[in-house]
Amino acid sequence: MPSPVKYGSFWYLLPDGLGEIEFPPTVLEHFDFYRQTHPKDKEAGGQLFWQYAPEGHRRVASVTGPRPTDQRSRARYKADHRQEQIEINRHYERGLYFLGDWHTHPELIATPSSSDIEAIQEIYKTSQNPGPGLLLVIVGNGLLSTGLSVVWCNDKIEPVSRLSKR
Repeated sequence: MPSPVKYGSFWYLLPDGLGEIEFPPTVLEHFDFYRQTHPKDKEAGGQLFWQYAPEGHRRVASVTGPRPTDQRSRARYKADHRQEQIEINRHYERGLYFLGDWHTHPELIATPSSSDIEAIQEIYKTSQNPGPGLLLVIVGNGLLSTGLSVVWCNDKIEPVSRLSKR
């Protein structure tokens, strides 16, 4: 599993006046562990869950996946939706809220594909309570500091910019 912490938190500014969200080191280490750095590495992915930090901002508090029942290849990832719903229910019972999805791409600097955008929009439209929007995080195989793509989805799609060090 993830190695000892080698990252500080990454901070992003959410659109529409929603404030900042923190990706703490444990989440970044999870992403780092699954980066597709070798030619035979398969795409991996899962879900993101948030909670309010004691300081009042949103924090990614849990990251899931990949699951043994996900369909994975070098350039394709399809989550097990039944297991995802179980994860959502279990996290909600713990006071954590569904924030969106993440998965890897075999490219240095990640960009969401058109099918990635369609999938997160469908999740937003069909979710019982999507809140103000969902995040889609794509993890490239380069350094996380430059290879991570974060996109906000509601009725529109917006790239979310990483803030300078806090």
